[in-house]
Amino acid sequence: MAKKSRQQRRVGKASTPGKARVTSPVRPSAPANTYTSKPVAIEFAGPGHRFESADLEILGIDHSQASYEGRVFFNNPKADASTPKTLDHGYAGSFYIFGHGGCFGDVGHCEINERLDAYDLRDPHPLRPTLARVPVTAALKQIAKSHAEISITIVPVVSAATELCDTKNVFHFQQMRFLTYNA
Repeated sequence: MAKKSRQQRRVGKASTPGKARVTSPVRPSAPANTYTSKPVAIEFAGPGHRFESADLEILGIDHSQASYEGRVFFNNPKADASTPKTLDHGYAGSFYIFGHGGCFGDVGHCEINERLDAYDLRDPHPLRPTLARVPVTAALKQIAKSHAEISITIVPVVSAATELCDTKNVFHFQQMRFLTYNA
């Protein structure tokens, strides 16, 4: 019989050696770090174009940590959790991530394994990155009337986290893009 490893995986905040004691998830008091993109050209959204609706698609979102609401703001890099969710303040929409709360397992438990071959019929790993699609039509049309480019700010508002979560750096993603739909 193999010996159980005593080494603990470090996820989020540093854990104490020995048996981890995790309490119920709580809402942290300190705000999470926001993300602001470099300016992005939006000539595709100008008044002369005929798109009916638009989405902001965020790919490769890490959902292994805390649960949060991701508030999307256009041209408002100073947005934070207290910024009103109105078009006048650049608010475009929100997405929600139901986080896993950190890793409760042994070393390697939360490592994402790829499929070994085409005949590997196991379900994909539950911590594979996810995506969010946020309808942003009204905000994009309004800003495109007077601007040729915009910055995108994501404000994560953490709603629940355990001691194993990094509540400061909760929002991680791989790529963002606009999707537009014509009539």
